[in-house]
Amino acid sequence: MIIDRYLIKEVLVTLSGVAVVLLMIAISGQLVGLFSKVVEGILTVDTVLSMLWLKMIVTLAFILPLSLYLGILLAFSRLYKDSEMVVLTACGMGKFRVLRTVLGLAIFVAILQGLITLVVAPWAELRTQQVYAEVEAKSDVKGIIPGRFKELQEGVGVLYVQEANEDRTRIKKLFMQQWNNSTLTVIAAESGQQYVDKETGDRFIVLNNGSRYEGQAGQDNYAIIKFEEHGVRIKERDAATINYRRYSTPTIDLYRSDKLSDKAELQSRISSAILCIVLALLAVPLSKTSPRQGRYAKLAIALLLYITYTNLLNVARAWLTKGDISPMLGLWWVHVIMIIVALMLLFKQTGFKHLFQKQRVVCS
Repeated sequence: MIIDRYLIKEVLVTLSGVAVVLLMIAISGQLVGLFSKVVEGILTVDTVLSMLWLKMIVTLAFILPLSLYLGILLAFSRLYKDSEMVVLTACGMGKFRVLRTVLGLAIFVAILQGLITLVVAPWAELRTQQVYAEVEAKSDVKGIIPGRFKELQEGVGVLYVQEANEDRTRIKKLFMQQWNNSTLTVIAAESGQQYVDKETGDRFIVLNNGSRYEGQAGQDNYAIIKFEEHGVRIKERDAATINYRRYSTPTIDLYRSDKLSDKAELQSRISSAILCIVLALLAVPLSKTSPRQGRYAKLAIALLLYITYTNLLNVARAWLTKGDISPMLGLWWVHVIMIIVALMLLFKQTGFKHLFQKQRVVCS
């Protein structure tokens, strides 16, 4: 129907605007964190873009329910402020009809949210950790920051480079100190570059015009070698030994697990989809304002309810993880309480009899 499409359009436009603003705020902070890791040598520049997309997917799972909530609240508040809801009511568009339209949209968003939280977001979290693992497992030379000392893998020594090109394949003025059991090796070179053996795939750094000092600390039998070219094999860690976090665990594995922490994570993912529907129920009565009040009159109350709702979910999750409550009760009691609150708000405005009374829309 035309009125239903109009209401959905108003909500979607506001929802999209809110989502974009919240996403940009969240991603700006993520972007600063990613570039700080580039400066620290943890990430390379070419991995930042892929990491940013993965972060956006994970962030979207958190902001979508809030965007829907604020989208309904602000869109309907605008309709009340401009007296459009009064006209719709006069045409027979009762609260139940409005609620039915909103719930149809909320169910669609809840399905999308469930797909993100149950499938896409865990994959994005897993891929993010894999990227970190792959970057960390790569050579020490990739993580060089010119002008700073860098600890070598497993803390066996330090490396210092005065100058390096953008992709860290060519360096100048290198100093490296490395321990191998009780043997100390010190290398100083004028320049160097990376080299990958095509047959074995081993990575080397080839140093030019330098000296190598090798011996035991406290002894005077050091070996001093002058060289024009010297190759040093660079050990790389196995990225497969990473211990992945629970957020990246596939949903099917959580379902099969008997651990309370896994059950809490599974219920939390499902709850994010239920959250969309319950927030839509809350937003409809909270959006009712008079033209004198303005569209932001009940925004503070709405945000307070949202904070209370999400905090209760976090508390219930913590209780479930610790075993203080049964998995059967889990996080579901929080949703029941908030549904009761939403129905009370609706009853306060219309009464149950009027709410479910069939009304005929005479306007088009």
